[in-house]
Amino acid sequence: MKKKNIFEPLTGVKAKNTHVDHTIHSKNERWIFGVLPSDNDAPTVEDEKSPRRYYFLFTLTFFILILLAGRAFQLQIIQGSESLTAAEQNRFRQQVIRAPRGLFYDRNKVVLTKNIPNYEVTVIPSDLPISGNDRNAVYENVSKVINMPVGEIKNISESKEEKFVKGKSVDERRLLYGQPLLISKSVSRETSLIFESKQADLKGFYVGINPIREYLDNGLLSHVLGYVGRISGEELEGTSGYQLTDYIGKNGLEKSYETTLRGQAGKERVEVDSEGKIIRTYGQDEPLLGDNLLLTIDFELQKKLTENLTREMQRAKVQKGAAVAVNPQTGEILAMVSLPSYDNNLFAKGISDKDYEKLTNDKNNPLINRVTSGEYPSGSIIKPFIAAGALEEGNVNESTTVNSTGGIEVGIWKFPDWKSGGHGVTNVLKAIAESVNTYFYAIGGGYQNIKGLGPDKIKNYLERFGFGKTVEIDIEGQASGSIPSPDWKEKVKQEQWYLGDTYNMSIGQGDVLVTPLQMINAVSVVANGGTEYKLHFLKSILDSNGNIKSEKSPEVIKTKPVSDKTLEIIRRGMRQNVTAGSGRALGSLPVAAAGKTGTAQFGPANSQKHAWFEAFAPYDNPNIAIVVLLEGGGEGSDFAVPVARDTLQWYFTK
Repeated sequence: MKKKNIFEPLTGVKAKNTHVDHTIHSKNERWIFGVLPSDNDAPTVEDEKSPRRYYFLFTLTFFILILLAGRAFQLQIIQGSESLTAAEQNRFRQQVIRAPRGLFYDRNKVVLTKNIPNYEVTVIPSDLPISGNDRNAVYENVSKVINMPVGEIKNISESKEEKFVKGKSVDERRLLYGQPLLISKSVSRETSLIFESKQADLKGFYVGINPIREYLDNGLLSHVLGYVGRISGEELEGTSGYQLTDYIGKNGLEKSYETTLRGQAGKERVEVDSEGKIIRTYGQDEPLLGDNLLLTIDFELQKKLTENLTREMQRAKVQKGAAVAVNPQTGEILAMVSLPSYDNNLFAKGISDKDYEKLTNDKNNPLINRVTSGEYPSGSIIKPFIAAGALEEGNVNESTTVNSTGGIEVGIWKFPDWKSGGHGVTNVLKAIAESVNTYFYAIGGGYQNIKGLGPDKIKNYLERFGFGKTVEIDIEGQASGSIPSPDWKEKVKQEQWYLGDTYNMSIGQGDVLVTPLQMINAVSVVANGGTEYKLHFLKSILDSNGNIKSEKSPEVIKTKPVSDKTLEIIRRGMRQNVTAGSGRALGSLPVAAAGKTGTAQFGPANSQKHAWFEAFAPYDNPNIAIVVLLEGGGEGSDFAVPVARDTLQWYFTK
């Protein structure tokens, strides 16, 4: 068999011996070894490579290089500083060291609050992996450590992005994406240690200590102290220096003195690796502790007043009441009770939906501070202040008398005394002491030879003592009450004012509404001889070592709503209420006291009654004034007086 010549062409012409035949039978035929064809014999594909194609490629390449150079110039020159800052922020991080919140003490330095450590898990959206798969892997890892559903973790981490971005500038977005979001409000110490050990697999998630408030008053001061809670988005925008996971005072004194109590957070500068794990610390600024507040509250008095009010409420078979005690010489609030109360620790630790609904759906409204926000017909406890107006106007004097025979009649209308058959001949002292309605009908609306004040002057004098408006006090959430007038009735009720409206107003009925706080404010003015002080809970501010930084001095709002002579007559009338009137139960006290009872009608056909009592002692130089209210409690002398009597008995013999 003939051997194949390895030098044979691929097609067509065969090799002759060792000589290579250069003959080309077709343009498409090629030799393995041979010379290149001439230009005339070049294939057609070569003919298609025109210079214009190279010009296009060159132009495109040049254009791309110009764009890249321009972008590099923008990033390195124009935005170089910003880019460097962003890179540094990715590498370095400032961790917040929260300052312990200042504590509350009563006036005798009884501790009312404390701070307890709480381990919480947060996420910083800007630190999360960019890749969706990587994010999901991190979510899975976090879920295993804190035993929380993956979907819930993802929702919290990502659902707020739209809120953060919408309507925000670039700088605001960067700031908000760097804000921590709360994932788990509380985990155990053991879980926190496990979390820290697995930090490399939990990029973007962190565990830290965020102290929470614990109240030690057993709910006795919930309406006074208030509570702290997580800051809301609205609160965050209105403040500075807070993070989304911070706590802030929500109401009560926690809110009023937020700036003083909060202190200033510290900072720790750390370097992190690509996984967000801390690899180096570069020092820290220590937090400045919040200041402590020494309150005017006497916690033992608070407990005693609550105990006595609760007992009488049970005896009267009612569930709502209020009481407040003040030093009339300074405006210091010694005790403030609103029942029913609530546990403010529920809010401090993050109240559940179930517990919150239970409180808000309670028909007795335990969240309302009845001392500051409850509005009630005053009944007879407002009579001393109406008497002050008549005396000041000169319509009556200490000797002016009215014969009480059981009430007065005006046309077909009868306005009764509370005592069947009346009280007989009555002057202003007896009228206050025995709460004689006929006398107050006369000085309010006019009767026989006595000129009445009329609704506008009654309103004027009541406002002089602080009714019909909010009281100066260092706590929020007040109602202003209501002192009616002809203009008010026409505007609000679209009704005409009648003489009967004036008579009802004269005994604290009709549309007269007051708060217990207004009552204690007015009583204090009478007790101290005519000075209205700003009511306050703050006695002094203490540093972390218990040293006094500043003290609260009595702050005078105004003086002399009426003359000294008028005030003295009113004081004597209230003293006579204790010696010979409906407040005689206070006669057993170790000091002389003055007071005034009240029974305010309300409800359908005035079928129900609020029980009121106001008092101050010692009579000559009082250091305590007290107001008691039992909602729907009946006669003031039956249920409100015993609360004041037993509380004052304890106060002056403790």
